[in-house]
Amino acid sequence: LQEVLNKLSQQTFQDYEIIIVDSGSTDNTLEIIKEFSVKLIKIKPEEFNYSYALNLGVSKARGEFICVLSGHSVPVDNKFLENGLQNFNDSLVAGVSGYNYPLPDTPFYEKIYVEKGKRKYWRQLDNRVSLFPKKLWKIYPFDESLSNCEDYDWGQEMIARGYKLIREPGFSVYHSHYSLRDKLKTELWDWRKTVREINKRQRPRKSFTK
Repeated sequence: LQEVLNKLSQQTFQDYEIIIVDSGSTDNTLEIIKEFSVKLIKIKPEEFNYSYALNLGVSKARGEFICVLSGHSVPVDNKFLENGLQNFNDSLVAGVSGYNYPLPDTPFYEKIYVEKGKRKYWRQLDNRVSLFPKKLWKIYPFDESLSNCEDYDWGQEMIARGYKLIREPGFSVYHSHYSLRDKLKTELWDWRKTVREINKRQRPRKSFTK
């Protein structure tokens, strides 16, 4: 987290605020963020849901654009935000994501899932690192009825409404997600199951949010 916040402090684009939603962390998170200018929102562990935490944070944001960044997604360079924002010169762009490059200590079985293609247009939002206009989030907040894949669902809703999603190489991060083979196997299975259910949804639709 400290490395993520350090990278953000070095960005060429500096007109932003940082909002951290903490669900009862037991590591050193609360001590680390004291070194930085952030807005902290605390929720109880039992309240946690990816969509709920995201919606709560976004609802408190003052900016026109929202950057969702996992606490362990490290921006690749100091033009990260600038590179992501340039894509919104196209009014049909609803969301931007980058590539997820593995950290040196990433297990080999995660590295095989790292995508190295150079396609700019794709059909999925990825909340490990994403960027979107707040006005579109107001139309369709992340669906809190989902336990995962809220980003995939949001992206599919935007596509159904006539927008497009972008993958921007310059808006990429170093990110390691899995620590155990069994965890990878379980979460990948859950993800595929949820995606199948999301693909059955009739659109456009309304999302559930508290």
